[in-house]
Amino acid sequence: MTVGFMVRTGPYTSQNIDSFYEISKRLLKKGHSVKAFLYEDGTLNANVNIESPGERNIRDRLKELVDMGVEIRLCGICAKFRGLKKSETIEGIKHAGMAFLVKIINDSDRFLSFGF
Repeated sequence: MTVGFMVRTGPYTSQNIDSFYEISKRLLKKGHSVKAFLYEDGTLNANVNIESPGERNIRDRLKELVDMGVEIRLCGICAKFRGLKKSETIEGIKHAGMAFLVKIINDSDRFLSFGF
């Protein structure tokens, strides 16, 4: 089974990115495929410069998911509006357009959206 996600909220503002992380790890452990699209403020989760002393590190969590085979893309226009450059994006996470979101939705058996 393939499960798609869209995350629309930024780092440390809600539990959305954490829920995505925890659910994804469990799905992968059961042999499922996971794809994600970071949209609007969700693009800020992919900032390689996130530092969080004493907190869970979202940057490290997303990199872990990428290394485990999760395909993560972010909205390039949303990132541009928020000042996030390609060079500041976590390795393995690529900028994409809305067509990629549509592809995730079409290819997924289940689709979850975490927003406001």
